[in-house]
Amino acid sequence: MNLEEHVQAYADRFGRPVIVFDADLNVTAFSIHDEDVDHARLAIILSHRGSSRAKDSIREYRVAQADGPVRIPPIDGGRSRVVAPVRHEGHVVGYVSSAIPDDLPDDAIVEDDAIRESRAQIGVILAAMALGTREDEDRTRRLVTALLDADGDHSIRAADELLTDRLISPAPHYTVIVLSPPPHSDVNTATLRLALDRALAAIPAFPTLKAVGTVFEGEAVLVVPYEIDGKRLSALLALPAFAELRAGVGGAHSPLADAQSSRREARIALRGADLSPSRGRVVQWDELGLDRILLQLPVEALTLTDLPVPVQRLLEAQSGPDLAETLEAYLDCGCDAQRTAQELHIHRSTLYYRLDRVKAIADVDLADGLMRRELHTALRVATLAGLR
Repeated sequence: MNLEEHVQAYADRFGRPVIVFDADLNVTAFSIHDEDVDHARLAIILSHRGSSRAKDSIREYRVAQADGPVRIPPIDGGRSRVVAPVRHEGHVVGYVSSAIPDDLPDDAIVEDDAIRESRAQIGVILAAMALGTREDEDRTRRLVTALLDADGDHSIRAADELLTDRLISPAPHYTVIVLSPPPHSDVNTATLRLALDRALAAIPAFPTLKAVGTVFEGEAVLVVPYEIDGKRLSALLALPAFAELRAGVGGAHSPLADAQSSRREARIALRGADLSPSRGRVVQWDELGLDRILLQLPVEALTLTDLPVPVQRLLEAQSGPDLAETLEAYLDCGCDAQRTAQELHIHRSTLYYRLDRVKAIADVDLADGLMRRELHTALRVATLAGLR
């Protein structure tokens, strides 16, 4: 008998529909039963996992330590449930759960020998499934690591194996996402693994496409065969559990064996989140512009004296920070005075006064195109280096 047949046999002997969860409360199977619809049960089946409140109840009522079914009172206005641990060789590998009437007597939920034997057989199958899942996860981890962190031949072989065994969907191109905490953070590997699992489940643009990922070198790394939905990724990182994480998104590359290039770009984008917080916590390679180059420089080691002299003078002046902001806005707006004044919410005469101050302090001609380029680039470098 397969798992579904054992679950149905258990439900028939127990006399009520049941849901079988693995040890992490993911739905693995459920029985068919002719009775009124249990909407809570239907919601669990559709979501493929038990709620956090259900996990708390299982812990509170010490179901994992019990020998048989445990009655759990209604949760959030739902129905009473009876939950039994499923074991294999003494280890809990899952749970069997069923809704029951609130007035059902305790002796009506006691298991007989046939029901206990059926639960034991379910345990054997769940243990085998868990072992297979761990082996699949280990294999996927090994292949993804080889794909992203190996020489060309190993990457090609890893890509072929991932595609041949359908661990990742074939696609015209692939993108790498890197989730990482800031330097010197105390985020642990468990948080990264949770973020990885949630990202694989939450951000696909097309749910039928399979992505892969792993945690290594202190980062959660995903290889995805679809365009990245930045809003979904931002929403994921907005969850309290992932408050310290940020994401770098590489460019799209083809074939899969070239995913290393996308990972390199994703890690450069991550530096953008570190060095330029105004970009937000999700930074995409395709949106970096000139920063693609600047973020590859050792900007952390730069000092004020490494900048062009006009910018040094400007930043060292008493009103330098405000003038530098005005100058950068002016250059950002293509030296359009009207647009710059609107962006800064100041009068044009105020803008002209500030620009005259810039010219006097920095000793520059803002009509010189080469000088404008130098000033614009140097101001951006100063920002990334934390010098302003």
